Amino acid sequence: MSEIPNLDSGTPPTPQHEPLISLTGVSPRIEVYPFYYHNHLPGSENDCFLRKGTVERLIHAAEQLPPGVKLVVLDGWRSYETQLAIYETIKKDLEDQQLTPEEMQIEITKFVAVPTRDLLKPAPHLTGGAVDLTLANHQGWLDMGTGFDDFTEKAQLEWYEKRPNLTQKEEAIRLNRRELRKVMENAGFVSNSEEWWHYDYGNRRWANATENAILYYGIER
Repeated sequence: MSEIPNLDSGTPPTPQHEPLISLTGVSPRIEVYPFYYHNHLPGSENDCFLRKGTVERLIHAAEQLPPGVKLVVLDGWRSYETQLAIYETIKKDLEDQQLTPEEMQIEITKFVAVPTRDLLKPAPHLTGGAVDLTLANHQGWLDMGTGFDDFTEKAQLEWYEKRPNLTQKEEAIRLNRRELRKVMENAGFVSNSEEWWHYDYGNRRWANATENAILYYGIER
């Protein structure tokens, strides 16, 4: 793998040269289910990877979960090829809505970053500092109200927080989302308002939300 090395050649001012780490076996409370590999997307691998510092924080988050509950990682570092495939899929799904080019771009970028090979201006997942995940217990994945990569309003992080008169099932969904958000944010991640499953650490989104310097730019495998 390679990364842009120094400021003199137009590189980021504070890069951390942390390697990408496989999440397989890093903790008994972290399960790996590489969603895009199982769905046969180009450029995907039968594993999930994150930067070393992000992995450490993810382990800390998992350790804060109630007994019998674990994290299930669906995606971490993402190749350009996979990012492009996701982008094109969402674009195709939106074509039936008769949107203007400007409206189309706004809607697409709510759910997926524009694919780029520019390591200085990467999509969040190209940094190794973005992770998509859910919760599970011994019976299986917990109900989060929508599936992963659902692009309806219900996927918004606080959708159930804003609804009155929830059913018992909906209250359980709200609690599941709250639990995931609590452990992830306590471990230093920031959430994504449009996707209950997406959290960032060290990348541009995280830096903008926390007013810290960017730690992770793009990285190749």
